[in-house]
Formats: sequence, C-alpha cells, structure tokens
Amino acid sequence: KVIPLVFGGDVKSGSSVIAKPGALMAQLGDVDVGCNIDSNPLTCCCAGLGMCRQKLNRTSGGNPGMVFLNAGGTIVMKDLGVDETVTVDGGSVLAYEDTVQLGVVYAGRCFTCCFGGEGFFNTTMKGPGKIYMQSMNIYRYAAAVTTTVVEDRGSGGDS
Repeated sequence: KVIPLVFGGDVKSGSSVIAKPGALMAQLGDVDVGCNIDSNPLTCCCAGLGMCRQKLNRTSGGNPGMVFLNAGGTIVMKDLGVDETVTVDGGSVLAYEDTVQLGVVYAGRCFTCCFGGEGFFNTTMKGPGKIYMQSMNIYRYAAAVTTTVVEDRGSGGDS
C-alpha cells in the first residue's frame, strides 16, 4: 500500500516524520530526506527499527511537500495525546512524528518470550504526536508467500 503524507496537513507544521528504513517510496515538493540516528543501545537494537532511520521534513519556504511511504496490510494512524502510550510489535511500526518518544518494554516472562512468538521486547510509543502502524511488514509478507509457495510445490500443484 502507498501512504501519502502531506506536511502541514497530515504532519503538523514544524514536525518531522521518522520512518522505518526503506519506507520512503517517493517525495513531491520541498522535502528534506535525512537520517535519524538512535544512540540508545536498547531502542536501536530492540525496538525493531534499527539504528539509522529516515527523517523526513519540509524544507523552509517553497511548496508544502508530500511524501509517499510503502507499507503492507492494514494501515492504522493514531494521534497520541500527551503522555498517551501505545505498545506495539516493533515490526508493525511504519512511521511517527518526531515529538513521539520511542521505547521498549519486556514482552512477558521467560516462557512467554521464548514460546509465545513475540520475542523479548515490544516497542512503546509515547505521545504527543501521530504514529502510523502496519499489520504486515515486508518480512512477514515474504514469509507468508514463501510458505504458500513451498506448500504448493510439496503437494505437486495438481488440483
């Protein structure tokens, strides 16, 4: 899916958007594409977004600017209030305004982490600001397609 974001409309004036690596598909108008470096070892290793993220913002003056992000599955936008926190799987984070604080929490106890399928950490996002989440990132999609193709080949493909 393609998610259009207009600076000054979808994104508050003066705010930047921090997007997961590889999310930017295209830009229109005056948009500055930069890098957001996370120097916190816990969030850069365990929040699911890595150390270097895409920082997208409107350049001063000129046209408002618009970016197009690629995502998978159902897309949910949530406008977080002050100190409102959402806990989400790290692979489901697509983008967020730079006013949102990123963090991590333990996903549960030892058996839940090892056998529950969620891993050791979940990502927390604390407002204020907008966050964009996706239900199926590219890695989940690839795993689902690969499994289906392998199963079809294993059955001989005859119907």
